[in-house]
Amino acid sequence: MAENNRIKVEFKPNAQDLSMLKRAFKTMPKDMQDILRAETQRMVGDLANKMRSKAHFAPNRRQALLVEKSIKANKDRLPSITAGGGRRVPVSRKKTPGSPQPLMGDMLFGAEFGVRQGGKGTFPQGGLKFAPYSGKQGRGSKGYFIFPTLRANQEKIRRDYLETVYKVLKRKWGPDNG
Repeated sequence: MAENNRIKVEFKPNAQDLSMLKRAFKTMPKDMQDILRAETQRMVGDLANKMRSKAHFAPNRRQALLVEKSIKANKDRLPSITAGGGRRVPVSRKKTPGSPQPLMGDMLFGAEFGVRQGGKGTFPQGGLKFAPYSGKQGRGSKGYFIFPTLRANQEKIRRDYLETVYKVLKRKWGPDNG
């Protein structure tokens, strides 16, 4: 999931549905796949905008706003959003040879989940430290702006994606195209 300091959050259906979808994608003409990609990007673009706006209210707003710039909706047949990356981010601490500027991906998880008491959130050279740990939720952590937004919109994403696929398929294979 993490590649080059970047995470990609994908919304995957169960294995059987995913297999059927991939078979349907293979039979779809390229123009229909392009329409599906554009519609899916528009749909997850709204979700990415919600994540970006929630970053303004995260406990460590300054770091969250740095990460917020990296959140983007991907143009794919399945809904996905990417955050993080290998770009260097500006920091308020002194730069030393042993402490270079962090990458966006390095900042991502600290800004999203915070750091536990006594964790590596304080920097000896000065500068900001990460917010306190956001706590547990289910099998994972709560998070501050990315994952809470995903959880709150999970059903809407599923419903909107199914409607999007249905609309695209109906254009080609619907009853009016007999």
